[in-house]
Amino acid sequence: MKAKWLRTGFVSTQLLIMLGLVLSPGCRWHYPHSATLPPGPVTRTHAKPMEGGYYTNFDPWAAEIVAEPVESLNPVQTQHVIVARVLDRDGLPLPNRRVEWMIAEGSVGDFVEVDESGWRSSRGHKVDNHYAITHTNNCDHVLTRGTDDPSDDVYLKKGDTWVVITSPIEGVSHVTAYAPGIYDWNKHKVFVTKQWRDVEWDWPPDATNPVDTTHVMTTEVRKHSDGTPLEGYVITYEIISGPDARFDEGGGKLATVLTDAAGRASVTLVQNAPMEGTNEVKIDIVRPADGCCGPEVRLATGVATKTWLAPRIEITKNATPEAQVGENFTYEIVVSNPAQVAANDVVVSDTLPDGISYVSSSPAAQTQGQSLSWSLGTIGGGQSASIGITVTGTRTGKFQNCATVQAAMGLSDRACDDTIITAPALQLEKECPAEVVLCDEFEYRLVVRNTGDGPAGGVRIRDPLPSGLQTTDGKRIVEFDAGTLAAGEAKQATVMVKAHQPGSFTNVATATGDAGLTAEASCTTKVTEPVLAVSKTGPAMRFVGRPVEYNITVTNSGDTPANNTILTDTVPANSQFTAASDGGQFNQGTVTWNLGNLAPGGSRAVTLTLVARTRGTIRNTAVATAACAEARGEAETQIEGIPAILLEVVDVEDPIEVGENMTYVITVTNQGSADGTNIGIEVSLPPELDYVSAQGPTAGSAQGKQISFAPLPNLAPRAKATYRVVTKATGTGDVRLGVQMTSSEMSGPPVQETESSRIY
Repeated sequence: MKAKWLRTGFVSTQLLIMLGLVLSPGCRWHYPHSATLPPGPVTRTHAKPMEGGYYTNFDPWAAEIVAEPVESLNPVQTQHVIVARVLDRDGLPLPNRRVEWMIAEGSVGDFVEVDESGWRSSRGHKVDNHYAITHTNNCDHVLTRGTDDPSDDVYLKKGDTWVVITSPIEGVSHVTAYAPGIYDWNKHKVFVTKQWRDVEWDWPPDATNPVDTTHVMTTEVRKHSDGTPLEGYVITYEIISGPDARFDEGGGKLATVLTDAAGRASVTLVQNAPMEGTNEVKIDIVRPADGCCGPEVRLATGVATKTWLAPRIEITKNATPEAQVGENFTYEIVVSNPAQVAANDVVVSDTLPDGISYVSSSPAAQTQGQSLSWSLGTIGGGQSASIGITVTGTRTGKFQNCATVQAAMGLSDRACDDTIITAPALQLEKECPAEVVLCDEFEYRLVVRNTGDGPAGGVRIRDPLPSGLQTTDGKRIVEFDAGTLAAGEAKQATVMVKAHQPGSFTNVATATGDAGLTAEASCTTKVTEPVLAVSKTGPAMRFVGRPVEYNITVTNSGDTPANNTILTDTVPANSQFTAASDGGQFNQGTVTWNLGNLAPGGSRAVTLTLVARTRGTIRNTAVATAACAEARGEAETQIEGIPAILLEVVDVEDPIEVGENMTYVITVTNQGSADGTNIGIEVSLPPELDYVSAQGPTAGSAQGKQISFAPLPNLAPRAKATYRVVTKATGTGDVRLGVQMTSSEMSGPPVQETESSRIY
């Protein structure tokens, strides 16, 4: 059964794959590396397709295989990853490409792990310890060594595949990575060489020393397997850059020593003359020939550095730039050693100029008149020492003070700084507008000036606002720090203020400074206010459909003009705009008048005409607004309705013969705007007509030649009521039918209507 399956299913699968290759030549990402069997146990497949495709380039995209590292030296009993990558003609990696790995005969080492990623049954596998098959990956991966240290992880990219090799013994591993899908025989394989040695070493650490000293450099070599020291290894040291130096061993720039029984090989580095700088020393480790069959082997080359440093000494001096006569101020001296080695026998000297008197210092100084000195001893590399000196000025002027420092090895430095002794004075100016409108925000401007010949320190302005004023952010007291003002310097502060009531406001600002300096300034602002009033009058009652005229008057009773006065009146929904005087403009339900500026005591009057559309109440408000003023006035008009009832009589058949019926239609229409109530209809028949029947919205009854309908309780505006009276002709002639109508709203005689008819 298995052979049969291979002949049918597998061959069919291969044919489908080959057909896909022919039909899809441009799809490199999905082209399989070989025949793909259903998922399951790993199935070994051939590297090339079957007869017909074997002799052609069946993978035209694959162009080259590369590997890393190509050469390396590794300790025995460790394992290392070799990564291969299949590239296309553009150097881009290709996934799903088969790679075969082979360790050459006579080599040491074994494959312990191979890239078996994927779900296909044809995925990578290790055939034996010297032969394995893998396939390049479809995406990025991270290969860890099972440790918590991420630095030893191997980062794999799409198109990579890998094996892990190890060797328990010394020797050389010759590994071939072969990509059978690459048609070019010169590029379908790459060779990797790994040297295995039971050895490891420690280079001399980089070091820093003072100039004109010696330094010992030691390289240690031992077995990797058990840490046993390795004796007799050849270590060569060579000075390749830096200040002029030599090795004590031989006296030149090159020294070769053998490791001792402890596995150490040491040399002593000496400067030929004291000089700062860094020496680079190249170190070669050579394994000697073993005496029988192993040749000499160069294991590694490294570089160690030796930096020579000299002490330095620097001094800085910072003085208070300005002070007043009789005021204490400070000098600060900082002595520093920016080098990495100590400076010894450090002494600081400072002679104060005439006009500056010594008060105290920390640490305490040795004094002799105006001369001060401090013995600071040793200052370590990268360290510093500070001296604080308090002095006072006895007269005005500019004073320069210099300090010097000296140390062993002839080191010295000098620093100076200046202080100006002055006598300042303050002047304060305050500006504000003479008059503002209540709603306006206005500005106070404060200018403080030093009119003296030296800096004024700690200058501060305080301005308490009078009741009725506050800043725009709600403060009643304004304070500013002006800091220090140089001689002749001025600083300005502004504050935005708003009044909450009209009136005249005067406030006083004060400037203060160090040493009792003070100054004052004041100003007065008058706050005015426009006061608007709106009067609106109109009729108390109007009927629906009749014009309603309103008179609107806007008055300014304040003490300042009401500028840009605008009057608006919103037309109620149950009314319609008709007209507006004085250029009033109607737009989207609102009438607007631009009244301009109203002087104090001035007024403007306008009219507005509306038409009521429905019964109810018209209530509308006129609003006047101006800069810093607003007012409103309201008027209310009751809109009533009035009934207007129309009576109509029509004969349906005219003329008629004696003996026939004559029908009259009586129509009552309410043409008014209010309901008509208790509407009564009376019909009078001529002698030539007799009553037959009556029909209407209320019941009708006949009494001889008189027909009466019961009163109609209510007839709404625009509504109709229809009555029908049927009669019979009993004689000939030109006859008249009479109808009269009454209602509760009628104050006069009933409404009468007649209809003429011809009987023959």
